[in-house]
Order: sequence, then structure tokens, then C-alpha cells
Amino acid sequence: MPEPPLRICDLLAYFHPYASGAERQALAQGAELARRGHAVRVVTQAVRGSGLPKDEVIRGVLVHRWIEPVRVGPLFGLSFVAGAVRALRRLRAEYDLIHTHQGLWESISTGVARSVIDAPTLVQPASSGYFGEAEEMARTRGFPALRRLALRNTAFAAISEDIERQWLALGVPPSRMHRMASGVETDRFHPGPSAVESRFPPRPRVLFTGRLHPQKNLDVLLDAWAEVARRSTAHLILLGDGPDRGRLVAKAKDMGLADRVHFPGPVDDPADSLRAADVFVLPSVAEGMSNSLLEAMATGLPCIASEIGGNTDLLAEGPRGLLVPPGDRDGWADAILRVLGDEGLARSLGEAALGLIGERFAMPVVVDRYVDLYRSLLAGSG
Repeated sequence: MPEPPLRICDLLAYFHPYASGAERQALAQGAELARRGHAVRVVTQAVRGSGLPKDEVIRGVLVHRWIEPVRVGPLFGLSFVAGAVRALRRLRAEYDLIHTHQGLWESISTGVARSVIDAPTLVQPASSGYFGEAEEMARTRGFPALRRLALRNTAFAAISEDIERQWLALGVPPSRMHRMASGVETDRFHPGPSAVESRFPPRPRVLFTGRLHPQKNLDVLLDAWAEVARRSTAHLILLGDGPDRGRLVAKAKDMGLADRVHFPGPVDDPADSLRAADVFVLPSVAEGMSNSLLEAMATGLPCIASEIGGNTDLLAEGPRGLLVPPGDRDGWADAILRVLGDEGLARSLGEAALGLIGERFAMPVVVDRYVDLYRSLLAGSG
């Protein structure tokens, strides 16, 4: 007899139209679950002034923008928790399990909600290191109380070894920690010709996709690019937007690299841009399991990433890519030039990465594991 459909409620501080890693991953996983006949809803905060509806369906996922926290200052967290708990109580008849795709105020919210809601809660932190939720919680006023509330959750999902280590150190019992993974939609991200080839400068092209934010460590990449530009004809493309964009554009110009470093801005779907690239780079100082890296691997690109967090989990064995310490400017230049100058190495790295994606990180494979975990938690054995 087939098992009944699941009813999952995701909780995120930010969701569409925000498009950082956790939000994109939650939507992609939710869409795959909905495609299989499960009911998925997201509780998130309202986007003031956006004109977005309080309730809408996106790719089969029902989105409730009901939380209206104080926008800035120390009251944001407390007001988010209060709004989240109200929303979760209001929806209680509509879900069986709560899954947070971020781990700071979301985990506090579900920890508080455990007092009034008899549903299992799964906390999935998005990142590690200084920008990760565990360290951010430790820097937050009232940390001992926040920690106690977070640890009241039923279970925790770590998408990288670093996240697992940090949350175990925070006090999560090993029996409640589950190693999971992010997934990539291989029907969108795959090798092949690009429809946007003509929009970019001549090959070879080295591509970064993501937020232009201090976490992404793009200053070191620009510093390394001075040497790459001197010794090759390659162009660097920084695809995305963020608070560092203006400063990075000015820095590239000041370095005399304006004709070799390009800032085309954000795109709704980076798949064709990845297919127009020759090498992918990700110099971040903190990551969970990067969607951008997974997407580049699924496209068959040779990848160079910082030796941190989930990057190491994905690329170290094989190797399936090259890993460089985040702050090693010369190491970044050498790695990029090495891949650009060795077609055999570039091909072997891309093929190894593509094989790993199909085996372990394609979205249907990842969602199979989450369905098993959800059912285990609902049965009380997780």
C-alpha cells in the first residue's frame, strides 16, 4: 500500500524574490516534492512595498508572506520569532512537519513553537564559518537562552562537514544530527550549447555566479586576476549583484582591468551563462553547500573553489576540482592559469564533477533522502 503524501511547512526568514542559496534550494526541493504529490508550503516574511501578494503559489509551492518583523535593529529577531510562531500555530492543521532552511531565527522560532505545536521540527543551517548561523548565534546578545531554544528542535540536517561540526559543538546530540545535501536541477543545469554565447567577451571565460558580497571574497579573486590577465587572454565574468558591486567595479578599473573583468549584472537563470563559460571559480570565505558550485559541476565545468566547508566535501576526492585557501592570491592565480593551460586537466575535472552530480546530487536523488528523513521523524525514529 503506498504511503500517504507528506505535508511539509518550510520556514525561512527570506524567500522569493530573494534569491540566495537557501531560498533557491528550498524552492527547488519544494517544487520536486510538489511534483511528486506532496503538499509543501513556505512561511516567510512580507516584502514591504514590493506589491507581492500575501499568499501565492510558485512552482507548486504555496507561499505565505505573513511575518512582519521590525526591519532593522535588535528587535528584528524577536519580532520575527513572534510572527513565525503565530503563523505556524495558525497553519497547524495544514502540515505534519516543519523544515527550516536557515538556522538562526528560524531555529529559535521552531524551538519556541515546540512548546505549543506537536509537530517534528527539522533545522537545516545554510552556512558555516563566520557567516554561518552557529557563529552568528554565538555573537548575538542572549546567546545562552537562544542556544537552549534552538536545541529544543527535533532534528538537525547538516549539508557540510563544517556545519555538522559547528552545530555538534553548539550542543546538538549526535543522534539528532543527520548528514544531508543540497541538490541541483539537472534538467536545467547540464552541458550543451549556450543561448547567450554572443553576450560575453571572447573565450576563454572564467565565471563566478552569486552575490557580490564580502562573504564571496572577490577582492582576492581580483588581486589574482592581475597575474592571470598578464599571462593569458582570459576574461573574468562576475555574474550577479550585491552590496560590493560598485566597489569591485571601481577596483577593477583602478587596477587597469576594466577590459578583462566584466560585471553583466544578475540573471534570473544562470544556466546558459554557465554553458558559455570555460572555468568556474568560487573564492568564498564561508559556504554551506554552494548552489552555484553544484550548478557549475552539473554543467560539466572545471571548478576552482576555496578550501572551505561544503566546497571541500564536493571537490576534494578524485579530484573533482581544484581547492585553494581563500586568502592565497598567488594560489588562485596559479590554479586558474593551470586549468586554462591544460585542456586534459580541465576535461577530466569537468567529467568527474558531472559524474558526482548524477550519482549523488541530482535533485530527485537528494529529495529521496529528505522524504526518507521526513518519514523517519514522523514515525518518531529520527
